[in-house]
Amino acid sequence: MIKRPLIIDCDPGIDDAECIMMVHGSGKFDIRGITAVHGNVPLSHTSQNALFLSKLYGIDCPVYLGAKEAIIQRLSRAEYVHGNNGLIGFDTTLPEGAQFAQGHAWDFIWEEAVKQNGELEILAIGPLTNLAIAVMKHPELPKLVKNLVIMGGAAGSGNFGVYSEYNIAQDPHACEIVLQAGFPKFTMVDLNACRSVWLNGEEIEKLRNLPENNRFAALAKRMLKHEDDNKSNWQDDAFVDEYHYTCDPVAAAVLIDETIGQYVDKYVFCDCVGEMTTGQTVIDWLGFAPFKNVKIPVALDRDKFAEIYFECVKSYEKEDC
Repeated sequence: MIKRPLIIDCDPGIDDAECIMMVHGSGKFDIRGITAVHGNVPLSHTSQNALFLSKLYGIDCPVYLGAKEAIIQRLSRAEYVHGNNGLIGFDTTLPEGAQFAQGHAWDFIWEEAVKQNGELEILAIGPLTNLAIAVMKHPELPKLVKNLVIMGGAAGSGNFGVYSEYNIAQDPHACEIVLQAGFPKFTMVDLNACRSVWLNGEEIEKLRNLPENNRFAALAKRMLKHEDDNKSNWQDDAFVDEYHYTCDPVAAAVLIDETIGQYVDKYVFCDCVGEMTTGQTVIDWLGFAPFKNVKIPVALDRDKFAEIYFECVKSYEKEDC
């Protein structure tokens, strides 16, 4: 099987850790590099986590440092969800010799797009600052990207503001730059799509009982314990005993097998100036705009999501994963 060349742009993050696990575990991708960006926690932690996860999962790729802050505004982080180090206190000590690749994330994105000659795919699961900088430096970048999938935006209510989703709200100006850049295939896996799939109680127990020889097991069990310990604090339907709701892995599932969903093509822009709506991804549902720039999932197969998730988890029981 010819593997698809891919860059993962991320801000790990619990759900980023799940997402990266899925992408590598699917066996479908030649992960050319991981680029870290500010987001859930500061870059000092997201970058450490990205490098740690690449070693934990056995991914042979460079890890690049990206943007420390949003293009214009700095907002509060999400340590209250992901813990102070971004991986809920999990020990992220790096093996001896582990180090970041030389250079900037945005330059690597451009250079790899040129090298892959139109075949490169990008999965962006954090604020879009790195990608926006790459676009500003190289406006022709979108023509060289075969497929862009992001986890971000909200078709309805938000989780950081009334209408804004966290990743986009962290750098709305970057989002708007990327939305208007002209990527020919651009899928926005928004908050509504992510809320439509989950792992049920039986599947959660499967995670709790993963064998110790599974590379994902210790992190998965720590993740579930963290959710158990914080249900009363978060006051969110996502964190009840009956199911595990997670965002970035949904984008991974769409990337791995887009037949998991049904989609609509729409024009989307990002509000960067509203008093109550900064970071809102405004969707032209009625078709007033003269063109469409984004594909949005409007229905996802929950059972297929769970199947993909656990197929990827199981791959980490192999010695050569």
